[in-house]
This record gives sequence, C-alpha cells and structure tokens, in this order.
Amino acid sequence: MERLCARVDLDSLGLLLPAYLGDLGGPEDAERLTTALRMLHAERRLPGPEQTALGRTIAARTADAG
Repeated sequence: MERLCARVDLDSLGLLLPAYLGDLGGPEDAERLTTALRMLHAERRLPGPEQTALGRTIAARTADAG
C-alpha cells in the first residue's frame, strides 16, 4: 500500500482500498481482500518487483487461510 500511495497509483488503490479498509478481521473480509489482491496481480500493471511481492503476499495469505 505504501508503494502505491508513494507512486499515486490511483487505479490500484481504488481496487484495494475498499477491501483493505473494510477488513474487520473476519474470514469473509480476509477473502474479499485476497480476491482484490488477486485481481490486481492478474492485471499485471505493477512494476516487476512489486508484482513479485504481491504474488508472495497472495501465496502467504492463501497458505494462512488453508
């Protein structure tokens, strides 16, 4: 999130912020955020290192949920 804010990547922030801000800790909220992260990853619009970091974040969230 910090990198997106620093770059003023409004498209990516617009996709993630509703799920991020709405995450109250429940499993549905966690899944909503993971889905938003997957959508951003699928768009492949982030710079290479951020795209890789996002993939790792998704993998970690998926492993924690399973």
